[in-house]
Amino acid sequence: MPVSGLPPMHEWLVELRRHFHRYPEPAFGEEKTAAKICEVLDALGVPHLREVGGTGVIAALGCRRPGGTLALRADMDALPLDEAGDVPYGSLNPGMMHACGHDGHMTVALGVLRLLLENDWPERGGGKVLFIFQPAEEGGRGGALAMLETGLFDPERIDAIFAVHMYPELPVGRIALAATTSNAASDSISVRIVGKGGHGAHPELCVDPIVAGSYFVAQLQSIVSRSVPPLDSAVLTIGSFHGGTARNIIPEEVRMEGTLRTFRSQVRDLVLRRVEEAARGLESSHGVVVELKIDSGYPPVVNHPSVVEYVVDRARGLLGAESVLLEPPSMGAEDFAYFLQRWPGALIRLGCHDPAKGFAHGLHSPHFDFDESALDVGVKLVADLLTHFAQTG
Repeated sequence: MPVSGLPPMHEWLVELRRHFHRYPEPAFGEEKTAAKICEVLDALGVPHLREVGGTGVIAALGCRRPGGTLALRADMDALPLDEAGDVPYGSLNPGMMHACGHDGHMTVALGVLRLLLENDWPERGGGKVLFIFQPAEEGGRGGALAMLETGLFDPERIDAIFAVHMYPELPVGRIALAATTSNAASDSISVRIVGKGGHGAHPELCVDPIVAGSYFVAQLQSIVSRSVPPLDSAVLTIGSFHGGTARNIIPEEVRMEGTLRTFRSQVRDLVLRRVEEAARGLESSHGVVVELKIDSGYPPVVNHPSVVEYVVDRARGLLGAESVLLEPPSMGAEDFAYFLQRWPGALIRLGCHDPAKGFAHGLHSPHFDFDESALDVGVKLVADLLTHFAQTG
């Protein structure tokens, strides 16, 4: 089925990506983003459902011939970050930025849809493909789980699900996958330490929560190095520490937040137990009250070995053997994990950097940007994976 009236593919992809980049929205607040996706789907003539799991969108591309069902996930939300780069397509929403490549992920998915239509896949292929535009990947409860809990996917038997993620550690034209475990599980840690405030000149009359909190942070750093077996992996980070209002006032309390990232449940349980023990010890040694809250986050992302083997085989034929890498797991978390708990699939790391063009910053940086040639690579690769799997998978 030809698609008429559209610019050439690369120009179209760039235009779409830059639109998404200009208008970033927070988790479960991707209303204009979803509206733009639906506008494109309408223009392509592809049926879809909106407001799935909040602001999610599901599009279905079917074929005349029967066959299995495949899926492609693209996340939609942005990060609460002020953009530092100076580009004409920079964020127009203060305090929000697409610093993790989700603008590219959505664009790739829409590009795959267009390419399948232009290649007349609905007539020549078999089965169907679900395009899942997912809200709220960046922390919190997770949009993947919210979409699954709607029950809309319950009747589906999905043979394989794919996702691509911009990966600035590799140049454009290269991809990477993990053979099995791809990303770590993540848990959120919130701490409130309550002491007794007073004048900074008379600490003997106070119970200083800043001092207690500083000891606590330092003590946490010893948990991984001295409690976790050296051949296991864990990262315990305190990323936020707030307390006090003036240099001569000992405050009443401090608050801190952090994350724990692990691959194995036994290691997770061990570290969280030691965090709890450290909190109780802080109360007795410093005379403070510690309120500790653990919020379970995303499970680990576990690729399916046979799908990884399939992706590697197809990608080496398409991109060249030297451009397809098998890499170790990443400590970054991803709620694509929930989809992989239900269906076999793989998360594909899509190379996108080019320092010569200024694309040299990592994910979640206020300077992050990527070489838009990566969009073409992603579309070409995923369209190949879907069409070939539909024919032979």
